[in-house]
Amino acid sequence: MYSAANDAMSFRTLFNVDAVASLVLHALKALVALFLNWLILHHFSVNDFVVWSVTSSILIVATASDLGIGQYTITTLISEPAETWPRHVGQSLGALVPLALLSGVFVCFAVDGPSRFYVIAMAVLLALRILGLPFIAVLHAKNQFKMRKAIELAAYAAAALVIGGIALYGKHVYLALVLLNASFFFGTTLMIVAARRYVSLSAAWRSVSLAESMHVFRAALPFTVNNLTGLLTYGGFIWLSSLALPPFQVAKVAVLHSFVLVNLYQLYDVFLKARQADLADAKHLAGYAKLNAAVMLLLPPAFLFGGQQAVALLSGKRLGITSLEATLYGVFVAFELGNLYVQSVTQVNLTRIGRLKQYSAVRGAMVAAYLLVGLLSLRSSQTLPVLFGVLSLGSMASFAYLSLTGKAAIRESGGTPRLTKTRSGTQA
Repeated sequence: MYSAANDAMSFRTLFNVDAVASLVLHALKALVALFLNWLILHHFSVNDFVVWSVTSSILIVATASDLGIGQYTITTLISEPAETWPRHVGQSLGALVPLALLSGVFVCFAVDGPSRFYVIAMAVLLALRILGLPFIAVLHAKNQFKMRKAIELAAYAAAALVIGGIALYGKHVYLALVLLNASFFFGTTLMIVAARRYVSLSAAWRSVSLAESMHVFRAALPFTVNNLTGLLTYGGFIWLSSLALPPFQVAKVAVLHSFVLVNLYQLYDVFLKARQADLADAKHLAGYAKLNAAVMLLLPPAFLFGGQQAVALLSGKRLGITSLEATLYGVFVAFELGNLYVQSVTQVNLTRIGRLKQYSAVRGAMVAAYLLVGLLSLRSSQTLPVLFGVLSLGSMASFAYLSLTGKAAIRESGGTPRLTKTRSGTQA
């Protein structure tokens, strides 16, 4: 007999197949990104590697400064019939135009370069990429996340080939950054072309009233609050570090952040996104909670016994960290993955999603404390252990907040998963 459970199981099977393809493509892209960072670290000076890391961080901050409109567009398209998609894409695009201009201005002021032409080129490429976000949302809404990852992999691979040639011929790191940004813009263009299968570009490119843009800004506000501290902790972390630390310590943080934290976080994020249906059901949470606890317990000793060797290997022994720094950073990474888990569980429950506002405040306090301690440390030799300790405590506090409030909510509901409305009916 046909049942809703059979329908859910079929959907979950399809979703996992798509998620496996996305995970494989993302892993390949991560390997290419790691190779790019290794290439810059080994074939350019340490100062050039700092320039590469800080500029890349600034570009991530600027690209993600869409006030949550990208995620809002995905959610809207999923819940609306396909014939209305051009209108929603057009509204989001209209709201993004001023944000793209502001992001370009931000890049002009935040990025240092050898010439005004370099800075303007970086700003223009970045602004044009932001305008592609509504079309990337179309791919997400059609469950074509793997197509986005395939295009990103191709863009990174092309960048690696060109930048490899730049490194061999001894050209400057600024040229490598322009070509990296150009490859990202090329990837965004391909995604817009791919989105043509699902939405008319001519219908989406239309004039939008101020009232429509303001509606998009207001509706995207919950996503903005949730994404802001994550943006500072990941995308903008190296840039923020450069404001408080000397270049050599920024290089150490950049190796740990770019090679280790970001890649572990992204892989774990893809894994959790593939199991959102399970995370929405309290009956399945115990198994995932045990798995998350095992991951968190494994990381600190792994960093203690292998962190120093890993940094030396990645940097060609040009950079080094102490065992204390490695262990404290391992604790920070462990709680960051734990935060990703409890945040993922919270996001799929509409009755608990309001807690993300207080959670974001805790995360914001962690970033502020990190900057404050860095600025007050007077560039001491003990700066990194203290900073990693601050990050660990802040990450632990945010993890504890969502974990404890989540458990209390489950006890109040008797452990029964709440129902959420979908277009096809009501499901757990």
